[in-house]
Amino acid sequence: MSALKQKLSEKTDNQLLYYINHVDKHTEEAVKLAFDILQERNVVLPPDTSERIKIEVITQKEKKRQEILGPWGRNVVKDSDAPEYYSQSAIYIFSILFSVLFGSFLLAANCNAIGKKGWQVILSGFLYTAVTIGVLNSININLGLSGSYLINTVGVLIMYELFWKGNIGTETKYKAKPIWKPLIIAAILFIPYLYFIIKNTP
Repeated sequence: MSALKQKLSEKTDNQLLYYINHVDKHTEEAVKLAFDILQERNVVLPPDTSERIKIEVITQKEKKRQEILGPWGRNVVKDSDAPEYYSQSAIYIFSILFSVLFGSFLLAANCNAIGKKGWQVILSGFLYTAVTIGVLNSININLGLSGSYLINTVGVLIMYELFWKGNIGTETKYKAKPIWKPLIIAAILFIPYLYFIIKNTP
């Protein structure tokens, strides 16, 4: 007998009932053990108790998953019938690490998949990138990596507001599309660029 089951076996029926009636306050293992012990004691329970516990356990798991993923991950599902898009998190990461223009290609692919005009997204990403580079060069300010990340963050958030919310929708459930293809393309494009910068840095 496990230590947990031994501990629960020492509790009264009412204490064990609290476990199965408040699934969100206990671990899945503790709830299942409490239910099993009550059955061993021949305590009369509602016929749907087992099914209710299963549903509440699944609900709690999904709630924790959404908390971990955050607001950008709450609509990502594993349903085979759901549409497949590059996730908001993937677009954000690619935009921050590489550029808003690069992230715009991923978002444009999503828009194209639902029959929207993806070229508008790419054009917006290009204009934002060109304008920010032009402004920074004109005022001769080097913001460094942290500054670049901030500028890219603003850019990708603008794209979300304009195109994700407007075309895809904030409540649309979707499967996360694999990012290997854009990742390989990004590596091919940016590794030589980084090598050139490092080589020419005094």
